Amino acid sequence: MNVLADTRAVIAAGTVTAVALLAPHHPTYDQGFAPAWVTLAGVVFALLFAVTERAWAGRIAAVLLLWAGGGVVLDGFRLFFWATGIPAGDFAQVNWVGAATRGTSLLTSALLVLALARRAQGPWRERPWLGYTAFTLAFPYPLLKLYWSFGGSAARPEPYTEGFPYMESVMLLGGATLALALVQPWGRRLPRLPLLVPAWAATGALVSMGALAGFGTLAQAAGLSDGPVDFGDPPTVAMVGAVYGSWLLFGLALGGATLTYQRLTR
Repeated sequence: MNVLADTRAVIAAGTVTAVALLAPHHPTYDQGFAPAWVTLAGVVFALLFAVTERAWAGRIAAVLLLWAGGGVVLDGFRLFFWATGIPAGDFAQVNWVGAATRGTSLLTSALLVLALARRAQGPWRERPWLGYTAFTLAFPYPLLKLYWSFGGSAARPEPYTEGFPYMESVMLLGGATLALALVQPWGRRLPRLPLLVPAWAATGALVSMGALAGFGTLAQAAGLSDGPVDFGDPPTVAMVGAVYGSWLLFGLALGGATLTYQRLTR
């Protein structure tokens, strides 16, 4: 994709985001997500970048629209239960306009990052530390759930009724293997597309959830919106920060490793 195509893609995605945001809808489960002004401000800076190619505008837009895209994973789960008909109560309800806005916001943020990367000066360099950082950050959350499942009580929510963390263990193995494949020689021998698709999907999911909690907590502390934590319960605050903070850092490191792999293997 050349610079002109980058610009057109950002304009298109930003316009769709703005239209979805301005459409009439009734917020339900997403009242604690990014305020509407965050999305609008992100779209304005994205369009400014698309027209003027000012890198600072693109960076601001990417951050704002990343925040606005927080919650896409939760929308995906709700959409899954809605589509399959599996009984899930309120969790099968989907705020369609809100979900569309978050989806296009996250897409626009990703397009902005790619456009900014293409404008970077000089040859693209190997950055193996990104993959090894992502590999390391794949462990904290699954190991915490494993610790709780074996009876550990530190920072454990009560009552705790979950059993062995099978899904988290799969996430650990998959995320750690994916991170290494992006920087190890054996990963270069794997088919490129089947590696890029799950890497970018995992990046989007991790960064989206991490941004949702991270930005939400900061906005809550500043009194800008409702947030995900009870500041009167320090252990809960620390746990939210540790879990979602590790997800955000994991996603950023994995995204950087994926982008580096994509640029060096094209």
